Amino acid sequence: MLKRFKVDYYLLLIFLLILIVFKAPSFAFLFIIPILSISYYRIIVKRDITTVLILMLSARLIMGPFIINNNLSFNILNILCNYIPIVIILGFNLISLKTLNVKKLWSLKWTLLFIVFLYFFGLFNVSYSLSVFTEEILPLSLFFIVIITNSEQSIKYEYLLNFFRYTFLACLVVYLSPHFYDQMYLLFADGIIFKKKVSDIALRVFRSIPRNTGFVFDFRIMGQLACIYLIILHYLKKRDNYWDVVLLCLVGLITFSRGPLLILILLLIGVYAPTKIRLTKKLIILTVCFFVLMVMGIFYGLNNKNIQKFVKTFNPFAKDNAISQRGIFINYALNRFSEQPFGAGIGALSSSKADVVIFAGYTNRHKEKPDKVFYHKVGDAYLALSLAEKGIIGFILFLLSLIEIFYSKRNRVSLFFLVGLMINLIGTDIPKQGFYYFVIIIIYYGLSQKKILIDNLPKIST
Repeated sequence: MLKRFKVDYYLLLIFLLILIVFKAPSFAFLFIIPILSISYYRIIVKRDITTVLILMLSARLIMGPFIINNNLSFNILNILCNYIPIVIILGFNLISLKTLNVKKLWSLKWTLLFIVFLYFFGLFNVSYSLSVFTEEILPLSLFFIVIITNSEQSIKYEYLLNFFRYTFLACLVVYLSPHFYDQMYLLFADGIIFKKKVSDIALRVFRSIPRNTGFVFDFRIMGQLACIYLIILHYLKKRDNYWDVVLLCLVGLITFSRGPLLILILLLIGVYAPTKIRLTKKLIILTVCFFVLMVMGIFYGLNNKNIQKFVKTFNPFAKDNAISQRGIFINYALNRFSEQPFGAGIGALSSSKADVVIFAGYTNRHKEKPDKVFYHKVGDAYLALSLAEKGIIGFILFLLSLIEIFYSKRNRVSLFFLVGLMINLIGTDIPKQGFYYFVIIIIYYGLSQKKILIDNLPKIST
């Protein structure tokens, strides 16, 4: 194995950057400069869209730490990581485009209609729609344009697989290192990662167990990337690479992000559940290992009150389940929908400029008059939010587009992923994740369209 292992120095730089950002962020620029240089060489000279995706995924490692607490530097690096690379690739695509692929266009007809709807409906209140444009509208637009104009460039999935190996291993090393929580908290609280200082983010499970935010500094997105990691293994027919599976499952587990964990469990069933069970020595060993790990996990959970509380949130009948925690947002959005069934407008509930006041309860209850808590936008309730903002027509187009992207090839894995995603969208705003959402959908859709990769997969009969 060591003889076959070859170090990729570009990915090694990203691996080291992850360690440096957590341990000594003031030295991060020493790694950022060569990473950007190599990235732009590959993008401009080799027209490599894979590097574009890697740069987008690595953006938060670069933007804030390059010059700490400098807004101008942050904005410039944001443009360099997220905007210019994809513009360059689209420019190459348009130059080399000879004829429009009508077949590709027709395969994404509902997505095109949904994008047209978003732009048209956004005109009714431009200030709201502009404030959510880069979060929600731009990623889907870029996805569509890249797919339609892509003539020669193709994503190198084998290289993406290596990227996930390097980054996930680095995140696991950082998580297991001393003082992880304190170092992670300072990255948020001192404004090293984001423009603003963030001190009220929940970085621990019940104020006890640290959550792994990964190299994207968001435990939900990190959990979603674990799912994409598994999907790449599946479509590349590397499902027997169990070290990869253990790595992605460990990293996904320590995010403690319930929605992605549910998707990951469904994916594992979809990938590894046999169509016909044949009792082999290998299956027996794997079953025994899984059973031992499960017993150890249950034993640990029974002796850890915080783990017990976390597990209970998966129970749909529990008082404080994950969905009930978003209840005030869901109820508010559904009430707005009942008032305006054809939609309140793009960003009307989710924009920071939205005229929204949601009473969430009281804090400081020890006072004679406890303080009231209000929210001024709806978040983490995408299905209800989408219904309220886009109305019944926009919501139907959204669902059709979602099915078109994630269920274009009707096999068991895509079905399980779509089911998990729909459940996740009840309480998470995945399509509002900006360039991360763009990366996720273009990797997923690209994989599902590769005929050579999907031979002999379990099909869903219709």
